[in-house]
Amino acid sequence: MHPIYSTILFDFDGTLTSSLELWLLAFHYAFAKFDLKLTDQVIIERCFYRAFADVVVEFNLPSSLQFGQMVKEGLSIVFEEATLFSGVQEVLLACANQNIKLAVVTSSPRTIVAKALKNLDIDSFFSTIVTADDIVNFKPHPEPVLLALERLESRSDETLVIGDSQADILAGQAAGLKTGLFYPDVHKQFYDLQKLKETEPHFVFHHYDELDQHIFGTSTVLRFL
Repeated sequence: MHPIYSTILFDFDGTLTSSLELWLLAFHYAFAKFDLKLTDQVIIERCFYRAFADVVVEFNLPSSLQFGQMVKEGLSIVFEEATLFSGVQEVLLACANQNIKLAVVTSSPRTIVAKALKNLDIDSFFSTIVTADDIVNFKPHPEPVLLALERLESRSDETLVIGDSQADILAGQAAGLKTGLFYPDVHKQFYDLQKLKETEPHFVFHHYDELDQHIFGTSTVLRFL
């Protein structure tokens, strides 16, 4: 069956890679450099999806630049262990075979993302990568999504955004795109599914075989909202 999208934009962390736990380790690494030891839950609630400048103010650290560099240093170490979610490579290959244009849209640094995509052997699937280094406004602002559309010369009404966070869904909606929320079991530590659903994604999926069925026109197994 002919696919229902011409373009799909994927978030990176927690969407293609099971990496939220790696970010947690990177934050622990950075805080340890400033002799701070925080619980996992404090880091998840007060550091994830926040600007480094805000984190530095809250925890009375000397410099957002220094703290950011320590987080990136930690990421460069732990991302050597990054793995793909089951089924990702198969979905990307199926999309490539149907000439669906693919992009990564992430708030992570380009150096980390580009290296990880290459190490995971999926870099060749993506026509463009929009990272923190390319934008002024981060998700949930639509700027990174709109930049990806511009680079791909894609139509908004034929594009799907896939992500795992509120920021991903809200950014896609702000750009006028369809949105798919990925919620695997390992994300229960990081997200409340009911709160994520409040952003009203067009559909929720828990395994990549469900996304495959949706993209290629048989979406009955998906839990639509």
